[in-house]
Amino acid sequence: MPDPQTPLIVTSDETLLDDSLRWCAAVGVVAEVAPDVTGARRSWRQAPVVIVGEDLAHQLAAADLPRREHVLLVVRDVERWWHDAISLGVSVVCAPQEEGRILEALATALDGRGEACLVSMVGGSGGVGASTLAVSTGLAARRRGLRTLLFDADPLGGRLEVLLGAEATDGLRWHDFDATRGRLSAGSLADVLPVHDGVSSLSWNAADLAVLPQAVAPVLTAAVRGFDLVVADVPRHLDATGSDILGRSVLTVLVVAEDMCGLSAARQVLGRAQQVASSIAVISVARHGGIGPAAVSEVLGLPVLARHRVDRRMRSAVDRGFGPGRSRAARRTATTLLDTLGLESS
Repeated sequence: MPDPQTPLIVTSDETLLDDSLRWCAAVGVVAEVAPDVTGARRSWRQAPVVIVGEDLAHQLAAADLPRREHVLLVVRDVERWWHDAISLGVSVVCAPQEEGRILEALATALDGRGEACLVSMVGGSGGVGASTLAVSTGLAARRRGLRTLLFDADPLGGRLEVLLGAEATDGLRWHDFDATRGRLSAGSLADVLPVHDGVSSLSWNAADLAVLPQAVAPVLTAAVRGFDLVVADVPRHLDATGSDILGRSVLTVLVVAEDMCGLSAARQVLGRAQQVASSIAVISVARHGGIGPAAVSEVLGLPVLARHRVDRRMRSAVDRGFGPGRSRAARRTATTLLDTLGLESS
């Protein structure tokens, strides 16, 4: 049977064939080649993406093949081929001028999934545990069978991989993506990241100070195509990178301490977040003798999604490399967040 992960190239044009094989190699796959319509029929339905050369466009249009997504008709003169494109229900791309678009279409089709649920965690003030809750959410999602990535967007934070206990796990860190340009394959990204306790992470090593801003966009784009849930830990100063992440998020969670200082700081962060985030909710962190979640909600004008009670044993567990997964309080808060997002067990 045809491999459902193998692209199909339908052409007898040697120049186009060479180009098509090169495009497939650029996104990390080896293609099946059909030099005629008879060969194309075998894998037409199963192939994740089909590249059709203009030399066989008329024959394919007349062959009454079933319509399908992710078919690229590669031509040298676009105007001549609109009729066949409509008959086939395909996208017309002009080579070599639109090579970037071809690679984009190949990568999208081969990733085989829509966009993940992207959630951003932002601390309303320092020390409220937003990073720890991000890790707890990732672990809770893993227990539901969701492919989850912890996306560390704070180079001056505590490093999510340390909180997870994954600092000794093999895989790429942010500094490995400094030279990244253009589109990344979602499958390739998932393959090279550290995985600990079933959760992938992209974090910093001890020598990292910053990441080139242009590396974040292609990496995040690949991440949301390669996972079910991406939990981003975003610094509260909300620079251009952090603002972009919030703008792409399904939900931004503001973690707020139930005391006046924490609430005052959170108001400042919220003002910035509201300029870019489409949806914001609050998790309040209980404080002994604090103002309580109702006051937090009233002052910020936002619903309190959950009230988190700090598990004082968690710090010891993290320091010993166990991560926050054993904390029942963190698990309850993460479960509430996942339920709110509608992320059921897969």
